[in-house]
Amino acid sequence: MSAERAPSRRRKSFLSVWLLGYVNPAKMVRELADRPAPHWGLYAQSLRALLDSLLLYLPLSMMGRVPSTPSYLTFLPTEKYYQSLVFLAPAFLLGQWLLLGVVTHVILRLARRPSDVDQILNVTGMAALVVGAFLILWDWLWIGLGWEVPAALGISHLILDVWGVAIVALGFNRTMGVPAWLGASLALLMIALGVPLAALFMRAPF
Repeated sequence: MSAERAPSRRRKSFLSVWLLGYVNPAKMVRELADRPAPHWGLYAQSLRALLDSLLLYLPLSMMGRVPSTPSYLTFLPTEKYYQSLVFLAPAFLLGQWLLLGVVTHVILRLARRPSDVDQILNVTGMAALVVGAFLILWDWLWIGLGWEVPAALGISHLILDVWGVAIVALGFNRTMGVPAWLGASLALLMIALGVPLAALFMRAPF
């Protein structure tokens, strides 16, 4: 009599894995390790960009709001900046994700550490979606309460980015065997490189 097969573990949907990032990041990382790379990272970063575009910048544009920081780009007038970000933000966020993913891969290779750019993009894309979706609600909370101080909002974003750093460190360790301290350091480096880029193209919601 042949032995019975053990039941296979049911694979969670994209939505289920995403939501795990809010309640159990370690489990989210374990689930993500078995998913196609960089496909899930691309889905996640694209969804994050779409959420920013449609749930943040489009409403701000329709409300006629103008960012407090003037445009640094001569072809984009400040009074139409939020309107422009409806289209510019997705392109910027996807480009930034790819650029920082490649930079991280190169650093790991130069350091003679295991690396897989597809896994890097998967992990960082999902981390960006988990934190980025929450930040949209966070930004609207500040607007609703009248806390319209861009510098303070920026600091709060950096504090909340610790959440993303933890996901990236766990993800790099799980998928590539990168030590947690190194994964966290690389996540912090990505933030340090990403902030100046974002300051050039993006704008706070007030």
